[in-house]
Amino acid sequence: MEAARHDKLVVLVVSAQEDAARRVQELLDGAAPNGFGVATAGPQASLARLARGGVDVVLLVMSISARRGFATFTELRALAPTVPILFLSGADDERRGLDAVRAGAQDFLVKSDLDGARLARALRHAIERNRLHVARLDLALVDELTGLYNRRGFLTLATRDLRVARRGDETLRVAFADLDDLERMNDTAGHAVGDRALRDTAAVLRQTFRDSDLVARIGGDEYAVLVRDAGPESFDVLADRLKRQVHEFNRRAVRPYLLSISPGFAAHKASTLGSVAELLHRDKRRKHDL
Repeated sequence: MEAARHDKLVVLVVSAQEDAARRVQELLDGAAPNGFGVATAGPQASLARLARGGVDVVLLVMSISARRGFATFTELRALAPTVPILFLSGADDERRGLDAVRAGAQDFLVKSDLDGARLARALRHAIERNRLHVARLDLALVDELTGLYNRRGFLTLATRDLRVARRGDETLRVAFADLDDLERMNDTAGHAVGDRALRDTAAVLRQTFRDSDLVARIGGDEYAVLVRDAGPESFDVLADRLKRQVHEFNRRAVRPYLLSISPGFAAHKASTLGSVAELLHRDKRRKHDL
C-alpha cells in the first residue's frame, strides 16, 4: 500500500473512545494547522478503513496491555506493512512499549507526556523512518537483473496475502513460468545473451499479468506469479494470453533466440497451507505447451 498523495498527512486514529480522534485533531491543529487530517475507526472497523487506502500513518489510542490492543496492531500491520503504526497509551503501559517497537511499531507515546508539537513531530518522524525502511526493504526484495521481486520478496509479500486468504477461507492461485533452454543459451551465446533472455521473460510476464498480481523471479530461470482476485477459469485465459505475448515478442523482437516459456499453475485452499514456501514446493501444475 503506497503512502497517500495529498497535501495533508492523514492520520487514522484507531480507538474505542469516541472523543479520541477529536482530541488528536485538536492537538495537531494547534501545532501544525492544515498539516494533518484525521480519520477515525473503532478496532473492529479499522481493517476495512485501512484497506480503503489514503492513510499515511496509524495512531492506536489503545492500551497495549489489553489483548484487543495488541491484536489490533498485529492485524493492521499484517494488512498494510508499509504504513507506520504508533501506540498512544497510558504511563502504565510504558514498560511494554519496547515490546511494541520490537514487534514493528514505529513508536510508543505516553498520553500524559504529549502535546501537539510532540505528537506532530512523532508522526512525521515515523512516516520518514518508515519510508526509508521500506526503501531499504525494497532493495533486498527486488531481483537486480529483471527488476521483478526476488524469491525473498515473493515469500515476504505473499505471506500477507496468505494471512488474508486464511481469514476468508479463500484459494490462493499461483502461475509458474520457466524460461526454456537458458543453460544452452549461456553455453553457446554467452551469459550476456542469457541475461537478456531473462529480462525479456520478465517483460513478457509483466505484459501478461495485471499490475495487482505479484510477479517474481524465484530462481535462475524460474518465475512465479501470485494471481490475486481470480477465479478458476483464469488459468486458461492466462495461458492463452501468455502464448500470444510470447508469439508477438518473437515476431517483432530482433534476438539471436526465440523466446520459449513453459507455464504451469497451482491452486490451493489457504487453510491447507502452512506457509507460502509450501505453496511453491507443491507440484500440482497444469502444463501448457507454447
